[in-house]
Amino acid sequence: MESNDPALRGTAATPELWAGVYMMLVFALLSRSLHALGRWDGKAIGWQQGIEIAVELLFCPAPLLMGIAFRKLIKTELNCNRLSQRAYKVCNFWLAKVLIIAYIAMVL
Repeated sequence: MESNDPALRGTAATPELWAGVYMMLVFALLSRSLHALGRWDGKAIGWQQGIEIAVELLFCPAPLLMGIAFRKLIKTELNCNRLSQRAYKVCNFWLAKVLIIAYIAMVL
């Protein structure tokens, strides 16, 4: 039965949004890798450039890791009955949306 609560509108698509977050991570990693590859121009790279590229690529999963940690925290709060099911659904839905926006901004 569909809920009339406006805050829960669209939360059924949360798994698809999380799949989109993972796809955006792959796209961001690919985009940054190709950008780094373009800076090489066929020249040998030094250790400074290698570290710079590695840090740039390691930065990509940071928003996802923070999102997963927050999702785990709210799931724990839900299991301990300190958070309502409604609040969990809304937070999980908006967390996925914010992560997608973060990855779009990262690629741009």
